[in-house]
Amino acid sequence: MYNKQNPRVPMSQFKRRFLKLPLLSIALLGMYSSYAQSDWKASVGGQMSFAELRADQSTLNTSTDPGAGFNLGISYGLNESWSLHSGIGISYIETSNNSSNYSDQAAATDFEGENFEFRYRLENYSERQKSTMLSIPVGVQYESKGSQTRFYSKAGASVNVFLSPKVEGRANRLTTSGYFERFNAVLTAPAFAGFGTFDEIQFSENDLDIKNSFNAFLEIGVKEKFGSNNWVYIGLFAEYGLNDLLENNNSNLIEYNQNTPTDFINNSSLNSTIGNAPLFDKVTLNMVGLRVKYEFGI
Repeated sequence: MYNKQNPRVPMSQFKRRFLKLPLLSIALLGMYSSYAQSDWKASVGGQMSFAELRADQSTLNTSTDPGAGFNLGISYGLNESWSLHSGIGISYIETSNNSSNYSDQAAATDFEGENFEFRYRLENYSERQKSTMLSIPVGVQYESKGSQTRFYSKAGASVNVFLSPKVEGRANRLTTSGYFERFNAVLTAPAFAGFGTFDEIQFSENDLDIKNSFNAFLEIGVKEKFGSNNWVYIGLFAEYGLNDLLENNNSNLIEYNQNTPTDFINNSSLNSTIGNAPLFDKVTLNMVGLRVKYEFGI
């Protein structure tokens, strides 16, 4: 009842009013949580790629080779058309270069301790660089409006870390000789001393010393709605290398092995010089390929 001298809200009405505040707060938090969940998304996917270590100038020809990878991503939607993207990827890449004819010389010491000039000529030489690569991309995406199908484009940059890169070379023929200044003589034999002609030679796998790659990338494609808040992406991408990967290019492509003369040391062309000049002036990592991913709300 209402009393003019002592106005008082009945207890039941007070309880109803008191309970409205937490119920309203819970409702608002639920609406915010639902809105936030629609902004954050995660993704999982894979890629097929073709990579090349492109050289500005060289006596060797570079070529493009296939690879594959796996990607995890996270994105935040700024509005219906724009979103920010990042994540992490792991991929396996291979690149290669070759030369029909290559020759050089280098100072060496034989197994008896005699200094000489090691001369060699390679015919149809090729080498393959291979590495697992860890990638961290950061990009911004624009997409068209649509309830079921949308077109998108994404641009940004990535850091690509090479994990234990290796190189392996081979040649149809290796011809070697040794010039001994003390005797003013050139030895073209015996083979057990590392002098002669060696056919279909496969060199041992060696470590590759290169810097990590910083790349700019562009991706375009289409995304199709799958379920209430999930999407399937199919896109083409291209990555352009921004920095020079060369490091410690102060070795000869082929070196004489003093301890085992017939087991020639094959350094990567990326770490080699011809004469006193680096074999490559500049090398960058470029890639193109196809990406497929499944994106879902979190």
